[in-house]
Amino acid sequence: MLRHLRLALLCLLGLSIATALAASLLPFIDTKWWLIRLLDFPRLPFGIATLGLLALLSAFGRSYPRSSLALVAAALVAVGADAVVLWPYRPQGGAALADESCADRRLTVMISNVLLTNRQSRTLLDEVRAQKPDLFLAMEVDDWWDKTLEPLSADMPYGATKIIGSYYGMRLFSRLPLSGTEIRFLAGRDTPSIVTKVRLRDGEDATFLGIHPRPPLVGQSALPRDAELYAAAAILRSADGPAILAGDLNATPWEDAVQRTRRVAGLVSPRQGYGYVYSFDAHSWWAKWPLDQIDYKPGFTALSLERLPYIGSDHYPYVVRLCRDPAVEPPPAAPESTDDRARVDEADRAATVGSP
Repeated sequence: MLRHLRLALLCLLGLSIATALAASLLPFIDTKWWLIRLLDFPRLPFGIATLGLLALLSAFGRSYPRSSLALVAAALVAVGADAVVLWPYRPQGGAALADESCADRRLTVMISNVLLTNRQSRTLLDEVRAQKPDLFLAMEVDDWWDKTLEPLSADMPYGATKIIGSYYGMRLFSRLPLSGTEIRFLAGRDTPSIVTKVRLRDGEDATFLGIHPRPPLVGQSALPRDAELYAAAAILRSADGPAILAGDLNATPWEDAVQRTRRVAGLVSPRQGYGYVYSFDAHSWWAKWPLDQIDYKPGFTALSLERLPYIGSDHYPYVVRLCRDPAVEPPPAAPESTDDRARVDEADRAATVGSP
């Protein structure tokens, strides 16, 4: 009886490890189906869970040595695949630049997906005032949130707003003067983006692009979402001087689409220095991954990156403190590879076909 129970537990453990292996390897398949792309999100929790399964296998080593060895090998492949993907996003100490050396060249950018149905506004307002960002982008803003956030205009009088009666309204507050501000609907989608120039304290203009692409439903293609990211990349690629891309991208930093966006636009992710720093899901004990991102051209250096306290939303607010180093000019945009160009065109066609 006990032997049968041990065999059943080993089979269950084997099924769990096989599932973990599939979840780790399937995202390497060149496909844009959302069910596959979704597996890119939980690589860290899946990797930790697989390590736990490895520990459990030690109880079966003597009774079933061959089966246990095969399962250990499968689990190590799964953990290895996750580790390879996540390795660039390990903590590496951040910037070596001293904060005090950036007195007049700092730029603090804060973003928050407030969650349309969330009404814990006081927490967010207090946090914004405590952080004193130069730029604050709020997403999932409706009329109620627009009115509730209005007091922030006293300290951040510049900005832009687009309320569309859905989860994709947004509002930008700025302590610094803005110019050439536009509301754009990238790639023919019905989700607004804010594109503007922000006058830095040293008088230089930087391009800021706030974006919140719509995630496809399970079973659909991720290409329309990717098309918005690539359209944003094209804008920043052609922008002169420093530039910043910020928002809830509904994608993790290691996804192919985000990495391609960074390549095309010439952007840097501060998480490649400060670590994983999850921003979603504040309502889950295990679903923790970084969907909110603030990337920038190399003319900026990240002094710090911080996930802020819970505000009632499923996303945590996220703030990055930057230093502009005028001596470090962004390198010329690298020529697009044939593969990147083909993927951008494919995504653009898919977005056009699926646009409302």
